[in-house]
Amino acid sequence: MSAAASPALAEVLRHAAAAWQLFRGGRSLDYALGAALAARSDLRPAVQDALYTAVRRLAASEHIVERLAARAPAPEVAALLAVSLAQLQGDAHSHYTVVDQAVTAAQQSLQTQAAAGFVNALLRNFLRQRESLSAEVQREATLRYNLPPWWIERLRGEYPDDWTMIAESQQRMPPLVLRVNSRRLTVGDYLTRLAELGIAATRVGAQAVWMHQPRPVAQIPGFAAGEVSVQDAGAQLATPWLDAVAGMRVLDACAAPGGKTAHLVELGADDVTALEIDAARAVRIEDNLRRCHLFARIVVGDAERPTTWWSPKGQIPFDRILLDAPCTASGIVRRHPDIPWLRRASDVAQLTTVQANLLDALWPLLRVGGRLLYVVCSLFPEEGRAQIARFGERHADARRLPLPASQLLPTFMIAAAAAPAWRDANEPTLHDGFFYALLEKTG
Repeated sequence: MSAAASPALAEVLRHAAAAWQLFRGGRSLDYALGAALAARSDLRPAVQDALYTAVRRLAASEHIVERLAARAPAPEVAALLAVSLAQLQGDAHSHYTVVDQAVTAAQQSLQTQAAAGFVNALLRNFLRQRESLSAEVQREATLRYNLPPWWIERLRGEYPDDWTMIAESQQRMPPLVLRVNSRRLTVGDYLTRLAELGIAATRVGAQAVWMHQPRPVAQIPGFAAGEVSVQDAGAQLATPWLDAVAGMRVLDACAAPGGKTAHLVELGADDVTALEIDAARAVRIEDNLRRCHLFARIVVGDAERPTTWWSPKGQIPFDRILLDAPCTASGIVRRHPDIPWLRRASDVAQLTTVQANLLDALWPLLRVGGRLLYVVCSLFPEEGRAQIARFGERHADARRLPLPASQLLPTFMIAAAAAPAWRDANEPTLHDGFFYALLEKTG
């Protein structure tokens, strides 16, 4: 059977532009895609690719429009230009095809019909001036790294020697990393199976396998059967570092979508409570556990208000607590390129307050001698080391234990031929940005 024909680029650009408008109005990419494709879910792979490409080139594309347009175009036209300019800055299609299909897309919508000539002229003007405009983009950090000025200043201030590496790595396509379910098979067995199927992959962590070519989860061998799950190698450190074993009472707070919950059970924890405030997201925990043939107790409740779902009189304290707290997600931008453009500088203070409230609320639920692992996928110190320092000042019975690493910076995508061999369970060779702190209750 022949493969389904790719949708016309004009149709893809038109729907991507509709999603772009929602995104620039403050909506997440997930929401924007769902709304723009409500009647055309068949277009999702192509439109998602075009939209994510456009977001990764947002700053440069909007700068180019500002430079080449005599006045600001209407939002509908600006959206079509943004997604089209992103294609012209790449090599997925010929320049002729992109311009032709962008004009066709403009002609297909009542909101942009009158601007079809303008779209054609601006895109062709960009191609004529591409070299000089590209040089402008490279000279200005906001344009080059596709990050808001406040975000760049934070990275520059905290990581003066590494901020350019971080910024560059965050604009790359994210790696597809899997976690092998050790209850079902070994990493070696899974790599052998992939090799037999002609699928290139490299071990990048204790149970982490990097697939060199991304693919939909439905096409990942063993995914539907629960033999593997999609999880970044840095996130996979949480469970072994928490060191929860059979017989321990374990709480996975803020547990959705359930990746860490499943990992806890895979590695031997047999009394796990997965807590999630959002009932709809709690269903995803159940789905993941069912797919992996695992069990955990799922509770819908607010981790900031434990008295609504836990009583110190009737329940035994937990031996281990995993708190994967809400954060700016500044360490996973390559997976969610909309984050820097949806966040505001003021969000950092608001989120640190939520994190502090969660830590204070969950600490009484931990038994003396028990351990709490605090995790955020953030690079900002207020959410990491400063947060834990403040917690220590408030709680004299908290002792921070050493970990092999605390602040993980996002690594570059590595070429398959240069992929370093994985040797140390504490040092995955390919991961996003995370902060970890392990706290023990002393009395």
